[in-house]
Amino acid sequence: MDKLLNILWWLAAGTVVGLPLASAGLAWVAAEIGEGKVIGWRTFVEGARRFWKQAYLWGLFNLVVGVLIAMNLVFYLGQAESWTVVPLMLFGAVGLWWIGTQFYFFPFLTHQEKPDIRTAYRNGLVLMLSHPSLSLVMFIVVVVLTVISYLLLFPLFLFYFALLSIFANRAVVEAVRAQQEAEEAAAEQKVAGHPDRRWKP
Repeated sequence: MDKLLNILWWLAAGTVVGLPLASAGLAWVAAEIGEGKVIGWRTFVEGARRFWKQAYLWGLFNLVVGVLIAMNLVFYLGQAESWTVVPLMLFGAVGLWWIGTQFYFFPFLTHQEKPDIRTAYRNGLVLMLSHPSLSLVMFIVVVVLTVISYLLLFPLFLFYFALLSIFANRAVVEAVRAQQEAEEAAAEQKVAGHPDRRWKP
């Protein structure tokens, strides 16, 4: 099933218009797998139907931001002055940050009670800043999967984005769980350090 859904994602990516819907559907499948539920075509369709609005806003934002970053990179690359290294590094960093947030966008979106694109991006940014090691691991996984897919030519191609979706969803779930446990531990420690000294009959 993962193989067929991954092929569908690739086909949708070729049409551009269907890319956001397919990404939302695949993300929902990954979220349901993370919950230990049985998946099927209906799971994919349900995800596309549930998050179609946010998915197309996501696609629009990516198009606008991508064009702006690319235009600035092309412009400064065409300049011979040495000072252009600074804006090149700046826009390059912004581009990497934007790409990094995409790994966390749909996992956060699919776990929200009321899906909101702004909240999903904000949570993705917070996760990147608070867990840089996790972002590094995500980057390494993407590079490794890409290299293996290139070397094997076709086999991993069938699972590439399905694997990335499942891994990104698991990363978000574990990061959120670790954060909740840390907050609970801090709250317990605070209570232990300040016991209730009120007189009780």
